[in-house]
Amino acid sequence: AIPLAGEILTDIAAAGFEISAMRLWYMDKAVAEDFLSVYKGVLPEYHDMVKQLCTGASLVMELRGEDVVLRFREFCGPHDPEVARHLRPQTLRAKYGLDRVRNAVHCTDLAEDGVLEVDNFFGPTRQL
Repeated sequence: AIPLAGEILTDIAAAGFEISAMRLWYMDKAVAEDFLSVYKGVLPEYHDMVKQLCTGASLVMELRGEDVVLRFREFCGPHDPEVARHLRPQTLRAKYGLDRVRNAVHCTDLAEDGVLEVDNFFGPTRQL
């Protein structure tokens, strides 16, 4: 999604999300496996997702706002971009995702997980 980062960031800002932190992050296999561990044995494309995260830089962000986790999950759309294009064509995954592995964006499932992810990428001093 890095080649589309400008367009994705523009859409995020236009939707009213506050980006409070952002950085490029390079993941090795161990970090990617840890980050995606909740999907191991759940999503058949888990190993492909790990591999994809290791192919280059990821743009990681901390978003802030009222009900930001729920709102951003809705804004991202269904995990599968093909489903997103049919059900929610204005979502990020519908517009920018290629397939279930390269679906343009990751969004946290729960506010508690968001805090852990922010700690992981930006350090424990940052909070949602």
